[in-house]
Amino acid sequence: MTTANGAPVVVTGAEGFVGSWLVPELAAAYVPVIAVHKPGTPLPSAEAASAHAEPVEADLRRRGALLEVLRDTQPRAVVHLAAVAVPREAARDPDEALAVNYTAVDHLVAAILEASPHTRLLYVSSGEVYGRQSRDDPPAAETAELRPPNPYAATKAAAEQRVALAVERERLDAVRVRPFNHSGPGRPPVYAESDFARQVALLERGGGEPVVRVGNLEAIRDFSDVRDVVRAYRLLLERGERGGVYNVCSGQPRSIRSVLDYLVSRARRELRVEVDAARFEALPEGAVGLVGDPTRIRALGWEPAHPFESTLDDLLDDWRSRA
Repeated sequence: MTTANGAPVVVTGAEGFVGSWLVPELAAAYVPVIAVHKPGTPLPSAEAASAHAEPVEADLRRRGALLEVLRDTQPRAVVHLAAVAVPREAARDPDEALAVNYTAVDHLVAAILEASPHTRLLYVSSGEVYGRQSRDDPPAAETAELRPPNPYAATKAAAEQRVALAVERERLDAVRVRPFNHSGPGRPPVYAESDFARQVALLERGGGEPVVRVGNLEAIRDFSDVRDVVRAYRLLLERGERGGVYNVCSGQPRSIRSVLDYLVSRARRELRVEVDAARFEALPEGAVGLVGDPTRIRALGWEPAHPFESTLDDLLDDWRSRA
């Protein structure tokens, strides 16, 4: 395997939503990228066509899956995005979530230490590891106690601890990042705001009852634009402190209801909203929020460039182009 323009960056989970933005972000800076994707799931066309991205198929659940790649290319960094990233899916199959979200990280750490110990690992965790907040709680800082509320967050927190152990005991050069909700074009409709946008786009075409069907709207979340998030990852590759932990978030609480209201207000026909019992999930009493403190990442010079309303507009326009 050959790479141009110096040592590459390996991106795992390159076929996913965030990978589809991170690979072009790195490639646009003439950084050679090794885009690792799982068997049977090809890269998005923009990545596959990039002259600076080389696709590699690998099952990261298998020990040693990336050993040869790491040994041959001696990458400057690995960004680990690969995960069972939907909490509902992790809850349905916790064994698979454990294999992908924890065991694969253990394999990756061992492979880096054996084949390319100078390589920096950017481990992408989740703001979910903090657990749910009440409406009166302050935004979660990186020093907050981890209280994972579901199998997805628990496997992410466990993998974080594996990385931290390797930093402390084996001198791994690693940075942990905890992104909160992030959206934008290409966001899968398993997430609430993308499902709302998809429904609006389909209903705009006419036909059928003009109803957006929703679940519980009381949750409060911290949204960023995916394009700002991948810029943060690139910054952390360059400036993140070895062993450091960084939230990537806006610090701004937004109710899911307000997100829905905005998207419905942008619809090109009159729509109404109905709660669908099949979509409704009760929230724990007094634990509806998940908001982060971005002070640490902003101290490195990161600032969001996309107002959230423009993120939602772009998401809706993306669904309109596909509806």
